[in-house]
Amino acid sequence: MRTTLDINDALLRELRHRAAASGRPFRKVVEETLHAGLAAGRPAREPVTVKTYPVGIKAAYRGLSMNQLYDQVETESHLKVSET
Repeated sequence: MRTTLDINDALLRELRHRAAASGRPFRKVVEETLHAGLAAGRPAREPVTVKTYPVGIKAAYRGLSMNQLYDQVETESHLKVSET
């Protein structure tokens, strides 16, 4: 099957170098490299724990997403400016 790929220049040079050094066709080196990468799979990652700290958020804001919190803070900021 024929397809077109955009490959990073440094990666392309490395693939061509490996093909030339081994005397194998470029296409074969690319296929073998893809097979090796797919066979390796993704390594299992350990869960990440993040230490949290109290920051004094108003009870009304707890449970909001960052976007919702930002919108609320921005609204309150605009209200303060318009009151003065």
